[in-house]
Amino acid sequence: MRAAPDFADQPSRQLLQTILGNHFATDDAGILAAIEAGTHYIDLSSGETLFRQGDPGDDVYFVLSGRLRAIVMNGNDRKVLGEIRRGETIGELALFTGEPRSASIIAMRDSSVAKVSRSVVEAAISKVPQIALSMTRLVIERFRRAERAGTPPAVPVNVCVLPISAGVDAARFAAALRTAQPDPTKIAIITPADIAAQLGNQTGADVWKRYGAVDRHVNGVEADNGALYLVAEHTDTEWTRFCLRHADEVLLLADAAATPDLSAVERDCLHGTTPISIANRTLVLQHDAATKSPSGTARWLAQRPATRHFHIRPALDADMRRIARIISGRAIGLVLAGGGAKGFAHVGVVKAIEEAGIEADFIGGTSIGAIMGMVMALGLDASGVRTAVHKAFVAHPKGNITGDYNFLPLVSLIRGRRSHDAISAAVFDAAASHIDMEDTWKTFFVIASNYSTGGEAVLTHGSLARNVIASYAIPGALPPVFIDGHMMFDGGTFNNFPVDVMAELGVGKIIGIDLSTDHGRTFELASVPGTMALLRDKFRPRKKRRYRLPSVFETMLASSFITSASKQKSMRKHVHLLFQPQIPRTGLLEWKRFDQIVEASYVHARDMLVAMDEDAKRVFR
Repeated sequence: MRAAPDFADQPSRQLLQTILGNHFATDDAGILAAIEAGTHYIDLSSGETLFRQGDPGDDVYFVLSGRLRAIVMNGNDRKVLGEIRRGETIGELALFTGEPRSASIIAMRDSSVAKVSRSVVEAAISKVPQIALSMTRLVIERFRRAERAGTPPAVPVNVCVLPISAGVDAARFAAALRTAQPDPTKIAIITPADIAAQLGNQTGADVWKRYGAVDRHVNGVEADNGALYLVAEHTDTEWTRFCLRHADEVLLLADAAATPDLSAVERDCLHGTTPISIANRTLVLQHDAATKSPSGTARWLAQRPATRHFHIRPALDADMRRIARIISGRAIGLVLAGGGAKGFAHVGVVKAIEEAGIEADFIGGTSIGAIMGMVMALGLDASGVRTAVHKAFVAHPKGNITGDYNFLPLVSLIRGRRSHDAISAAVFDAAASHIDMEDTWKTFFVIASNYSTGGEAVLTHGSLARNVIASYAIPGALPPVFIDGHMMFDGGTFNNFPVDVMAELGVGKIIGIDLSTDHGRTFELASVPGTMALLRDKFRPRKKRRYRLPSVFETMLASSFITSASKQKSMRKHVHLLFQPQIPRTGLLEWKRFDQIVEASYVHARDMLVAMDEDAKRVFR
């Protein structure tokens, strides 16, 4: 802790004065000078703790540089509450209540904070009482932000681009990433060549220390821009270590065709008991533009278990736009609900979304939504999605995709061979191999119901076809799927519209396609007619049938969704753009209604998007 600021540049002092003035809502120079005189300064290295959950304390802290993370421990469960950036405050509530700290605060990167004690604040309040009111308002507003649904993800300011494969051009990637952002003028890039030019003849260890020449230069560039891309080197150099210590997020830039083993710079700087940086790590696997599908991603992730990953083809503008949205917190998540044959509506809505210039970056689905999401995650456009789905469900060479009944239904009424083969064929057609979930172009998850544990399962790893088959395995109708010894069934039992799972991925906006309705289906019958009466009715033309009862399969499928119906409705309020297509009455297994359902849902979504204000649509692009 330092008793006086060791500011080497005027902007840092101005920032402190601005923060104090805003927080205490006063421009009284004397009061601000008194608060500044009683302020202590703390420098934190990446991974260092400011204070721990449960610690006593009644001080307030102001972040002057860097970035910190608030973490709560509940037994062995660790939850990240949020991140605190330059210019923000920490600990206001404890200042008022004197209660123990409710969370631990850890520096994500090298950071500096200013500490103001209760006694200093009380002295200021005694002279200017409205300071207390201003501080109270700030605390209330923070609580309101925390309670709001759909809180935007934490957006990194300093992004370190670390090449982990020989020959990868990190500077070129950073330039392309900046170009793909909506306003490139607000983003600065610093390369090793820039640092060499900045230092000139300056040499020695002092230039790399806190408040040294490099630190002053980078902090100044950060203060003048909305984001900063720090291009590290492929080897363990002073500049690489500086980039890692000052990063909010580290992009591990790799050639997908290279060896997946840890690079030397990863082993030296990011692994072991004391890594240089605790910032979030993102593996970016670069592919040739002609690559049909990624493969073997699991081998990369096995070496880097806490790392998220994305596949891109740098030569394709769409891929660079996607990674740019993800890095800047603007990613679009698409959630697809289950609902049997009504799921064909996803195909029509996706066509309308594509025509409106909206691109999904993350995709998640349940049951039939998992199947539709799968072909989208494989990189197919709307036309390709329609072709793939039609081939699997309508043009299956053996007829009805769910028509292979078991002669002795000991486990399930349907054998499921046709549907399993159709899913596997769809994957192979799009990827030219049987790939894993980790290999899809777009991040993808599906929901299944884990019979073994009696709970929801979010599937993100392992065989793509197997996981999708598990997500739509209707209990009793289709055979279960076994994954690591656990028996899996249709995910609609627990979560038929997994908006909550999508929100946890940190997307900026969520688009949802919900197939449920708010009105039930009633029947003008006192009891179920006899078998012969039902059989005769089946031979009548559709419009003249008296008993419009669901089939056994439809009943089983609908029953599996009932328990999650209330959750499905509650999820709608967390969706930023919700589509609820008005689908003609359709049996849950009426696959032949494909064209009618697709067209009706397309018209619904197209009209809805056309009616939207352009500014409203722009936030999804």
